Amino acid sequence: MMSHLSPPLIALTAFALVFVSLGMLASLLFALRALAVRSARRKAAAAAAIGVATDGLDEETLAVLAASAWMALGAPVRIHRVHVHGEPAGQAWERAGRMDIMVSHRVGHK
Repeated sequence: MMSHLSPPLIALTAFALVFVSLGMLASLLFALRALAVRSARRKAAAAAAIGVATDGLDEETLAVLAASAWMALGAPVRIHRVHVHGEPAGQAWERAGRMDIMVSHRVGHK
């Protein structure tokens, strides 16, 4: 008979294996995330180095944006990122209608 394999020892070994496996899996996921972030940073730096606008804006539009910001602020500005909102006007009305309905259904002080 194998008296050295007691039930508490087996349970402890099983828990240890599970936690070691989970730790290795977590480490792998963190490493993959770090690689993805580093790859995205490299791509963004490469695009910025060659002067390509990632949002599809040409240099003339960026110059107009920078000039208008300079005039509004009264100081030179540097544009780091431009995000173009492509929301059609119809969606704004839909959102306003949903907000009216949600406000009308509120319980309590209106």
